[in-house]
Amino acid sequence: MTNDDAVVPPPKARLVAGGVVFVLGWIVTLATVSLLTASALPTSIVPIAVFVLPKVGVLGAIAILGKPGFAYLKKLVFGRLKPAADVGPTRHRVGVVMFVAAMVLGFLEPYGSFLPDTPRGIRLVVAIDLLLIVSLFVLGGNFWDKIRALFVRGAKVYFPARV
Repeated sequence: MTNDDAVVPPPKARLVAGGVVFVLGWIVTLATVSLLTASALPTSIVPIAVFVLPKVGVLGAIAILGKPGFAYLKKLVFGRLKPAADVGPTRHRVGVVMFVAAMVLGFLEPYGSFLPDTPRGIRLVVAIDLLLIVSLFVLGGNFWDKIRALFVRGAKVYFPARV
């Protein structure tokens, strides 16, 4: 399959049906998890539902659309979420500050127990996580490569000459 095959849209009816099945997989997951947490069933079932049910929706969408059609749907839905490869110095500094702040706050939060087990405390933890995720997008695609290089044994550091 070439790159041109991946961007050819499937027939409209198949695209709509595949998209509906894909979205229904997530909706069923959310509904099932809310029902499981409200029921008397053991909570150990929830992770199974969270990991299995969306995959059923994805497999159904792939079966309807085919591999090229699903690649098209994925590009259509998630294509805009790809971070920019190169960023300017100001954006890099802002992203690094956001990244480090999220890491430090996430590290200190359990020790300081800032408002534990309250809705406000949960919002703080979610805000820290969102700060970390947004910082990765602000830092751009090259930063993802830098993080990946941490886990590659043979990766070498290259510092460009200062101008």
